Amino acid sequence: MNKGSISFLVAFARDRIVKLSQRFGREASLVLIARVLQNFNGFLLSVLIVRRFGLAAVGTMTVSTIAIVIIALLGTFGFTYIFARMDAPIRVKNALGCTAALAVIPLSLPFIILLGVLTGKDAEEVGVIAIMSLGGAFFAQGNLAGALQILQGKASDAIIPPLANTLGLVVAAIFGSSYLLFALLLAFFRFSGIFLTFQRLERAPLDLGLFVKYVRDGVHFLAGDMINLGSDQLTIFITSFLLSRADLGLFGLCRQMLTASDTPGWTQMQTKYPAVVADPQKAMPELRRLMVRLGGLCGVGGVFISVLFGLFVFHLPRFVVLAPLLLASVPLRYLLLSYDLHLRAIHALKEVNNISLMRAALALLIIPAGAWLYGDFGIVLAVIVHTVIAVLLTRRLSMSKEMSIRNFTPSHG
Repeated sequence: MNKGSISFLVAFARDRIVKLSQRFGREASLVLIARVLQNFNGFLLSVLIVRRFGLAAVGTMTVSTIAIVIIALLGTFGFTYIFARMDAPIRVKNALGCTAALAVIPLSLPFIILLGVLTGKDAEEVGVIAIMSLGGAFFAQGNLAGALQILQGKASDAIIPPLANTLGLVVAAIFGSSYLLFALLLAFFRFSGIFLTFQRLERAPLDLGLFVKYVRDGVHFLAGDMINLGSDQLTIFITSFLLSRADLGLFGLCRQMLTASDTPGWTQMQTKYPAVVADPQKAMPELRRLMVRLGGLCGVGGVFISVLFGLFVFHLPRFVVLAPLLLASVPLRYLLLSYDLHLRAIHALKEVNNISLMRAALALLIIPAGAWLYGDFGIVLAVIVHTVIAVLLTRRLSMSKEMSIRNFTPSHG
């Protein structure tokens, strides 16, 4: 290939990247870059653990995700939903976010220690589960910082925590002679990056009374997510007793691919949320169309990447079958995200909680049953079935509320 051809390809690729960035949105693009790096860190973490400590060790990490997911949600105190609604100076919002970021660590310690004691098979696994579970506080802090950065045009700073995470993985890979030391080194670098991130946000003095007030407001937005994610993690807790650590580790790797494929969708949700709150009738149709296209693209991309990882990185033939099967649900998951966001944007919190309870009850019935009957293959099929049902139920509710708003005519006098 001559220099002219190479220059043409480089110019063409740069032009496409610029156009894609403009279409996706600058803030969303910057946040997406940070989340892509964070997902890369997740893949690198899995590869290191598989290669250094074996597939069963990935099962241990999968157990820790029970706490990680729950703490990552609760540790935001709902501020990621109310920062855009809050009538307060940005310095006050930064102070509230920083306070929440500090509080989540001590508040999460009893839960992660209990999880380690209940599920760990020996003293080292108890310690590893507890320390890896601190990743929940790290992700909660990152979500808080990300929401604040978007509001004040500092989305480029979102790259700091994942870069620190990458550095921690490198150091842990070199010096982590045991699984426990590996987890400790990783945790140290993660929290160092978060500390630096919040240092770059200008803060007002802390008003504890104001913090408590907004926590009360924020937790109302967390109830539906807590029900959904809580039931999801409870199913993992149950299946940890139904599957071997190796099978649980394989399912954990599949879920990681699913999380990576969800990342662009979550990025759009976070960056578009203020606009949807301001004018849901105008913003939602456009967002829904975007999510349909984006979900299909991310699903196909995830299948391709999972096949490559299964064959050439993990060397797990069964992963090559199960991961693409699970990723078939990605377009549906994107639709579900958009319906959930719509209901929150119009403040239909009671309806969100009710539909979340229904979806949680179905998850607790369907997913452990799939694992019990057909092992790792059964749990993948069960997750897909549950996703289909959840989309149908939530879509019906979202469409009903949308029609009610459109047909409502205010009465006068």
